[in-house]
Amino acid sequence: MERRLAAILAADAVGYSRFMARDEEAALAALSERRSVIDPLIAAHNGVIFGSAGDSVIAEFPSSVEAARCAVEIQERLTALNAGLPEEQRMLFRIGVSFGDIMEEDEDFFGDGVNLAARLESLAPPASICISAAVAEQLSGPLAAAFAKAGRHHLKNLPKAVEVWCWPAQRAGLLRRKAAAAKQGQLFAATLLAAVAAAVVVLYLREPAEDAVPSGPRIAVLPFTNIGGNTEDAYFSVGLTNDINTLLSKFSNLFVIAPHSVRSFGEGAGCARVREELGADYILAGTVRRSQNKLRVTTSFTDAKTCRRLDSPGPFDRDLSADNILDLQLEIAKKVVAEVGSADAPLFNAQVQNAIRRKAPDSLEAYDCVLLSYWFYETFEAQRHRRARACLERAVEIDPGYSLGWSRLAFSYIESKKYAIDTPSDWAERSRAAAERAIDLDPDNPDAYYALAILSQVTGQDRTVFRNFAEKAIALNPNDAFVLADLGLWMGYSGAWKQGEEWVTRAKLINPKHQSWVDYIWHLHAYLEGDYETARDVAVKMNLPGNYMVQASLTAAYAMNGEQAKAEQALAHLLKIRPDYPADPRAPFRSRGMPEELIEGLMEGLRKAGLDVPPQ
Repeated sequence: MERRLAAILAADAVGYSRFMARDEEAALAALSERRSVIDPLIAAHNGVIFGSAGDSVIAEFPSSVEAARCAVEIQERLTALNAGLPEEQRMLFRIGVSFGDIMEEDEDFFGDGVNLAARLESLAPPASICISAAVAEQLSGPLAAAFAKAGRHHLKNLPKAVEVWCWPAQRAGLLRRKAAAAKQGQLFAATLLAAVAAAVVVLYLREPAEDAVPSGPRIAVLPFTNIGGNTEDAYFSVGLTNDINTLLSKFSNLFVIAPHSVRSFGEGAGCARVREELGADYILAGTVRRSQNKLRVTTSFTDAKTCRRLDSPGPFDRDLSADNILDLQLEIAKKVVAEVGSADAPLFNAQVQNAIRRKAPDSLEAYDCVLLSYWFYETFEAQRHRRARACLERAVEIDPGYSLGWSRLAFSYIESKKYAIDTPSDWAERSRAAAERAIDLDPDNPDAYYALAILSQVTGQDRTVFRNFAEKAIALNPNDAFVLADLGLWMGYSGAWKQGEEWVTRAKLINPKHQSWVDYIWHLHAYLEGDYETARDVAVKMNLPGNYMVQASLTAAYAMNGEQAKAEQALAHLLKIRPDYPADPRAPFRSRGMPEELIEGLMEGLRKAGLDVPPQ
């Protein structure tokens, strides 16, 4: 008996017996036509068919990626084949893909992998694909984003519930509802058997919260102070601080308070103030001196409860190189975790450290360019964007294997469109190509999925594409408050208000002093629900008089709330800060992919305020 791990694809025609009962010859001809599509595609993806009984096909593949790609191509080709046919003549297939143990004996194949593929196939809706979590984990890029979580399902003859993913992503909701209904049925049965224990059963069966914030000691990493002679080097010290922050938040159990929360404290912030305003248990601060070829970093580490100085990492005097910068960041982070964190934190794992090093840049100049790209968000100045974009375009030439350089370049093209700064005519194509290159280099780069999520929304792709990319980005880096808040806001734009608000709430827990723009999701949702008073109050509290999009929706809220004088005053301010706004008042909302119902509701409010809004 031969035993091995393999990917298994199981496909089966939907309602084939009805086809046969209606017209046997036509059914056989239709099946033959579809097998002439399926079989060559399996071979093209290095698959081998080992089972073919009647209307079913079972094939083995050397990798989950090849099996999933093959499944998607089969369904796309069969959809094209069925297009234009009367519904009763369309022959649809279900497909299941698993990865697991298979055994071969006398040309018979069996084992857990084969059984699971067959169960996944029977679960899949017509013209759809279901894959197991083991397969989903091996996918990356656009292929991974094409599948969506479809819940945990109890499948026939399998002892444990199976996490299932579905293609196309739009069909996943149907399966999630099915899983939820099954769970409710189990709970109901349990209640009948033991009413007294019902509450315990509900708690036991509930899925653990995926968005729970870290529970370890709270640490505030103050921006390291630039003490070099060149004030323009401030971006470097801020970027170096953010990277230490990322290492601590991703690879330890510490609750790392987001950088934007502590930025307002600045140099020399008192220990008591940081403790009281942020609830910090520990404070890490430092200085950075950068010369032409040397780097000096000093740190201070303080117990915020007693304001007593603890043993600090460093000081570090190094030759200025990308390798040395990463070394000192790792050393600082490890020392902090050793002092207050857990001895089993991932940061101490040699494999994790090696993975961090593999993803690091080879070139100091390329690393510099990435830091410049983040510096743009401090002021949103056009000149900073131009400088960063030109630098990133050089960076990927200098260091073509640097995944973060490519994903930051993808973002720079998106920002050029969002902020109308020297936008290339092919900005979307450039952005997509750069993001996909980033994922090819590092399938676990959350920044690349973040870029693809925003790009899909701006370019008007199906909203499920945005949601899949956004969820992937958050899953890979759940503690980045800025990304959580931004994607949460865009999730609201996509119509998924509840999930967006959950992400924004999480972001505000991690970053107690988050910028006020994050509350825009509650303003827009209240407006959409017709609660114009709440929409007005949220926008006023945000206090962003220079943001013309916020001022436009605030104007509409005033008008719809019957406050005509304030609406006219707000409209006058809007036209003062953005004189060209009346030319296309829908533009800022449409460019973010907001629901048409919301956009036209805002236009109604602007008309009431006195703006001459062009027809839709």
